[in-house]
Amino acid sequence: MNKFFTRINGNFWYNIILVLLFVLGIVIRTNLYLWNSVFEDDECRLAIALLETKNYLALFLPLDAGQSAPPLFMICSKFLASISGYSEKALTLIPFISGIASIFLFFKICTGYFSKRLSILISLFVFILSHPIILYSVTFKQYSLDVFIGLLCLYIFPKINILELNWKKLALTTMFLIALPLISLPSVFFIGAFVLTNIVTNLKNKELYKKLAVLLFPFIVIMLLYYIFNLQPSKINMDKVFPNYWVDGFWKFSFIDFIRIIGINIRYDFIPNKITMFTLILFLWGIIDCGFDRGKNKNLSLLMLFTFLGAITASLLHIYPFIGRISLFFTPILIITIIRPFDTSVFPKPAYWVTLLFIIISFSQYTPSCIPMYKDWSQYKAFSPKNLMIELKNRFSPSEDIILTNSASAASFIFYSSKLQFYPDRTYVIKQSHGNGEETMKYLNNLKTNQKYWLFLNKDYLKDPIFPTIDEWLVDKKVLYKKQERGSYLIYVQN
Repeated sequence: MNKFFTRINGNFWYNIILVLLFVLGIVIRTNLYLWNSVFEDDECRLAIALLETKNYLALFLPLDAGQSAPPLFMICSKFLASISGYSEKALTLIPFISGIASIFLFFKICTGYFSKRLSILISLFVFILSHPIILYSVTFKQYSLDVFIGLLCLYIFPKINILELNWKKLALTTMFLIALPLISLPSVFFIGAFVLTNIVTNLKNKELYKKLAVLLFPFIVIMLLYYIFNLQPSKINMDKVFPNYWVDGFWKFSFIDFIRIIGINIRYDFIPNKITMFTLILFLWGIIDCGFDRGKNKNLSLLMLFTFLGAITASLLHIYPFIGRISLFFTPILIITIIRPFDTSVFPKPAYWVTLLFIIISFSQYTPSCIPMYKDWSQYKAFSPKNLMIELKNRFSPSEDIILTNSASAASFIFYSSKLQFYPDRTYVIKQSHGNGEETMKYLNNLKTNQKYWLFLNKDYLKDPIFPTIDEWLVDKKVLYKKQERGSYLIYVQN
């Protein structure tokens, strides 16, 4: 065993494994990027928001379609879309580039932070196989960019001592801080942690507070305007479209609920691994240990600790949920702090072997057999709006037919009908109230008789499904045509 670790520490094998990991991470993401040819509901909603926005400045205002995204991300996306004609590849280009760049930036951070090469290799291995990080690096949403900007903050902020900045560099730093939330909103947690780290480092120096005032005053003014004109109305809009969607991400200020919310994130970030107990122990050990770091990386340790405290406090105050994809920015910190107890243990003390055993158990499902799951896109997208829309366009009779769709499929219908230049006049969304199947059935039963209807059912909501009610309604109806592709349906029925 000792000979194995000695070989790992040698440059040759270390570099070989590194190259293999980089190739694996890039190939997986590139393969899925090339395969991805269909948008799901959220992506279609975001694309519709771009389509409906007439100019770039309007992207600083709230978006329609129950979506919210940083304005600079949307501006760059609209620019790429205007060149390519709103193709899926163009709109996922920024997440894809962010996903590839994040691999190298994460490696750079680990190289400077960890003392053991094995720690670097394990961390990089877990990062490149993190299911949601891979998924959102090929998805038209801002979450891959959140990861990249978070890593950029972890790389840059520990090196900046506000006290040592001259006025020119202070002005440039202010502009940098202002730009970050306009690219990635969770960067606010890193900015807050950056300020706190500098205060802790230079606690008794009065000059620091003068420079902090100069640094933060314009930042606070811009963020206040951003909140008033964008974030607050966006939240009100999203709450109307998706009420209580992220409620599970709010901490209820109890230790049990704290464990619950961390466990949810661990299970989400490290699919298909299901064992959370040992991972949770390592994380709590690592994040607490960050507060006691007095070494060369103490600024980075404090930055990670304060970022976590900021995120969990925002969850407690119901300001920002700490769960799933909207907390994906925290995944790199989660990985680093999980590996930290192993890295800080001194060989051959028992803690070294215990932490290594915990890590192996925690990520035991990351085996060669899990890699084929990334070979194509079909298992990630259970929907097929594009092909069904082509079929509908070819078969639809404007003089005879009416199109019905459900609310979960409406965004896909609008986006793909627009791409195909298919604009039917008589298209309606089936009436559906939360948890009220009887109202849906009543709506269907009141449809005009002796009329032909196309049902475009691309997606159903898991928490409030309408498909079973439609299936029940179809039992005694004359179905003229039906096509199923994955979890999507196109049905032609005579009422």
